Amino acid sequence: MNLSLKRAICYLTYLVVVLGVLFIGLKYQQHLFTVSRETFEIKGYLLYESSLPIFLGMILAIPRLLQNLSKKGHLKMNWLRLVILGLPFLYLSIIPILYFSGALIDWPLSRFVFGYYGANGSTTLNSITGVVAGYIIVTSFYKHAN
Repeated sequence: MNLSLKRAICYLTYLVVVLGVLFIGLKYQQHLFTVSRETFEIKGYLLYESSLPIFLGMILAIPRLLQNLSKKGHLKMNWLRLVILGLPFLYLSIIPILYFSGALIDWPLSRFVFGYYGANGSTTLNSITGVVAGYIIVTSFYKHAN
């Protein structure tokens, strides 16, 4: 089979998987939202709403991870990248969970960031920071040749 055809099939398969996870994930999120409105139990919805963008970011990083894992060497983690970039984005994406679980007590930026979530708030910040966090977490793994 031609190399270009193989790559095209891989890209199409990857596209179907990403779109499938996205559409199924959003459909399930809508279901959880409906359930939370009926039962007044919002924790499950918030947990899922914060987790889905992180998972999507991880899926988007899979091609880079596979490319990196195909190299020879030992698997390492870029701790500096993970701590300086990954943890702040992860923190920003899970603030709603921390707030409603009672674990968020005047942590840095918590009041400022949570202002985006209120009754008329936007989930855009949560989505963007979650995707970035998931991507950074996965791409912090690399192979290092000895």
